[in-house]
Amino acid sequence: MTSREAYIILNLLSGVGPVRVKHLLANFSCPEQLLSETTSSLAKIKGIGPKTAGIIGDWKKTADLDTELSQTEKAGVSIITLADPDYPDILREIYDPPLCLYARGQLSSLCRQQSLAVVGSRRNSNYGISISEKLVCSLVSSGWSIVSGLARGIDTAAHNSVLKSNGCTIAVLGGGLGSIYPPENISLANKICENGLLLSEQPMQLRPDRRSFPMRNRIISGLSLGTVVIEAGAKSGALITAQVGLDQGRLVFAVPGRIDNPLSKGCHNLIKQGAKLVDSIVDINEEFEFFRGILSSENDIYKTDILPQNNLKLTEAETGLLQLLRYGECSIDELNKDLEIPMHILLSSLMKLEMKHIIKQLPGKRFTLTQI
Repeated sequence: MTSREAYIILNLLSGVGPVRVKHLLANFSCPEQLLSETTSSLAKIKGIGPKTAGIIGDWKKTADLDTELSQTEKAGVSIITLADPDYPDILREIYDPPLCLYARGQLSSLCRQQSLAVVGSRRNSNYGISISEKLVCSLVSSGWSIVSGLARGIDTAAHNSVLKSNGCTIAVLGGGLGSIYPPENISLANKICENGLLLSEQPMQLRPDRRSFPMRNRIISGLSLGTVVIEAGAKSGALITAQVGLDQGRLVFAVPGRIDNPLSKGCHNLIKQGAKLVDSIVDINEEFEFFRGILSSENDIYKTDILPQNNLKLTEAETGLLQLLRYGECSIDELNKDLEIPMHILLSSLMKLEMKHIIKQLPGKRFTLTQI
């Protein structure tokens, strides 16, 4: 048995986990030696109870290495263990690094040094999605790769924005790669594999649960130099990622929102506790000046020169609409009041801008800029 195989076996054992294995390995020279010990000898190690000793001592009854390796091969999944030289150094340095990383996609994504985590609520507002799209697009243009959790809401918006910008994104799953969750993101997961990576520490067929989701959060923050939180309620799971990031010595950023929106409470609390407020990509990039190639105000998500640069011919009314919408979403009545143009010209201009994919309509007949 090799060290690599031993780590995979230990990872298959439910109820053991990286911290217990780390404690046990302090008493052995290698993981394969640990698996050669009897239950009685393991039970004598301080801090390891009889239950854990029994699980490890009887590993041959529960850990089917051959089946797991067969499943990964059929699915095109690679397993990277702590014994492998290509295990990411930034993740190896955290307190509880995963014993194994199941990876599908471009393994070179793990070698990228400029990675940021972008997380947020599964419930989201149009504001949150809009900010996520604009901020992520700017980060990709600055050379960042984006790490998130493939969850509904902000995570999904972040991954999609990276793909639209032809960037690199890593999706860290709460369950095994053979059981993609949520199911509506299976198509997105497949697209991520083309230029990025799907990642999990869980065995192939393990379904996600309340325990595995918080566990994956430490990987999201652990792979990143910092965590950006976009919309999070007071008890959002995104806050767990931010807190774990702080414990790992990572920077935490938070995007402010409306004070009357419950989805802003988590971000505002983070800012009160010392997270850096982000209202521009400059707020992030200036914390990482040691990286060459990171741009500055050229990628400000609130830059004033937001008009299309693709030689589209715009009417005076269309140009006026875009100048108003750069400050945020507006209703038809608000646009009509500020522009003071006939309603039929306003409606015609809005329709033309929608057809050019420069703006989009939101519920309630409100309009906002798309990513341009």
